[in-house]
Amino acid sequence: MFEKIIAFFMAIINFFLGLFGLGGQEADCQKFFDMSYGIHERQVVDLFIPDDASGDLGLVLFIHGGAWIAGDKESYEGGMEYGATELGIATASMNYRYISEDVDLLDVLDDIDAALAEIREKGNEVGVNINKVLLTGDSAGAHLSLLYAYARKNTAPVTPVAVVSNSGPTDLYDDNFYHNNALGDKTVISDLMSKACGQKFTYETKESAKDALYSVSPVSYVSADCVPTVINHGNADSIVPFSNALALDALLTQYGVEHVLNVYEGADHDLGKDDAAKERADELLFGYIDRFLK
Repeated sequence: MFEKIIAFFMAIINFFLGLFGLGGQEADCQKFFDMSYGIHERQVVDLFIPDDASGDLGLVLFIHGGAWIAGDKESYEGGMEYGATELGIATASMNYRYISEDVDLLDVLDDIDAALAEIREKGNEVGVNINKVLLTGDSAGAHLSLLYAYARKNTAPVTPVAVVSNSGPTDLYDDNFYHNNALGDKTVISDLMSKACGQKFTYETKESAKDALYSVSPVSYVSADCVPTVINHGNADSIVPFSNALALDALLTQYGVEHVLNVYEGADHDLGKDDAAKERADELLFGYIDRFLK
């Protein structure tokens, strides 16, 4: 049913790794793999810390995509190494519980809480204070990055200071999700979104789940207090409608939040080959790292 998810997800991974100009360099950092932050097998996180780090240290947390039902933290290992060895920041990539009849997206936010607490504790053990985080990811991971940075900014174990979204959902109630979606028809999307919000519905009964869908939609948590945000999105996205990016852009503008909507012209969910937009995405990401993590 969800075969297309994997194809799109792998394309996004290749795009994002390309942001870092990855090479086979020797690591100059401490690496901690599969740190457990819970009892579920997927509640594990990897953490890289620069060898010479001390005192306060900023973190980039990568959250993988895959429609909340697929994907793995290993996708970002190259980007993590680059960040820790070349940029002098801590980097982490986490797995989280896939959504199901028993796990919804609010539960996954709890996973991020627990992962950040484990990261901070490990940092303390090696003599650094990981005290601020830029969250980023692709597709479902971008959604989780936005949702967490907005909804849990004031309670997070490590304070969110910025977020970078690549093709991220922002409004799960948006009717454009349910029509002509590359992942499947209205029945498929309604089933996926039912698991996402924790309330079973069909397309015909979507209105009954409106509150539940908005409870896991980043647009519901926009305020003047939101962190600076980069929205990278293709205007021909066939999985996450471009209207989601426009909706978030409009709300952030309304509330005066620093942000950039970086549009990939004619690009689908994998963000395509718009070189100008990709160059701008690189500049925005590295600019945010310099401004907010150092």
